[in-house]
Amino acid sequence: MKKFFAFLLVLALLLGAGAAGAIYYFGSPYVDYALKRGNSEDPMAPPAAFEDVYQYANKYPYAQPDPPDVERAEWTMTSFDGLKLSATHFVPENAGSHRWAILVHGYGCNQRFMWSMARRYLQRGYHVLTPDMRASGRSEGQYLTMGALEGKDVARWARAIAEEDPSAKIVLYGVSMGGADVMMALGEGLPKQVKAVVEDSGYSDLKELLTYRMDDLHVPYRDFILLAANLLMKVRTGVFLSDVSPIRAVAQSSVPVLFIHGTNDGLIPVTMMQELGASSAAERKEVVPVRGMGHAESVSLGQQYYAVIFDFVERQFSES
Repeated sequence: MKKFFAFLLVLALLLGAGAAGAIYYFGSPYVDYALKRGNSEDPMAPPAAFEDVYQYANKYPYAQPDPPDVERAEWTMTSFDGLKLSATHFVPENAGSHRWAILVHGYGCNQRFMWSMARRYLQRGYHVLTPDMRASGRSEGQYLTMGALEGKDVARWARAIAEEDPSAKIVLYGVSMGGADVMMALGEGLPKQVKAVVEDSGYSDLKELLTYRMDDLHVPYRDFILLAANLLMKVRTGVFLSDVSPIRAVAQSSVPVLFIHGTNDGLIPVTMMQELGASSAAERKEVVPVRGMGHAESVSLGQQYYAVIFDFVERQFSES
């Protein structure tokens, strides 16, 4: 994160110069640092900021190099903007089951980070789809958009399942940025087969998250920096920073949502979960703060964590 904070200070210094060209010239490399995949050695590598954000990357609790040992098939689809996206469909022992789960990984990760969780869903008879989100894993794309376009992709995967199995009952699950992705999907015309959403450690609004972090660090010229970051993100990725607002999406959707967040999350404040829960238009929703857990760590509770999820999801399946 040091380079990101350096970026903020560079923008602050450029305030005096007032030069849009200079802002673009000096600021774009930092947008690339945070959102652009690949490096000189590996074009498929996550953004350079990944290891700074997740300093425990090699110990990330979702890491799982081997896929579940069940029947599986590779799925592909084309995104609305022409990218070839990849996913793996894992088939439960009861292949005739109509339960489905789409498990969405977080920032800088890929679908293998969800394979440990996939085992839990498979054991309960769910078909599981684990996508590589755009600019991640085997999917095409150069830039992450922190949920703005990923939400559209999640909705497309849900529609693909609905076409495959019109009787499907689907839950969308996402962690961290994946949580933002599944919430953003709520505003993208989800099929009626989507019965529930579970988000763990997601942010309510990306601009508000950056505002929170800058205030926490006492960064000068905050409003100017946010304006510059908003414009630079648009130039590099095609979407504005301000487009990433899961709280707007949940406020417009009646799909049941389970919100989970660790109370000791040092990256995304737990207050964002509380704001999301209060804003959700869903009649059936639950807000679950997990005492003592940090960012995306609640899964380490094992059966206790999954009991909360499956209790919520399967109630929505039975009531729909």
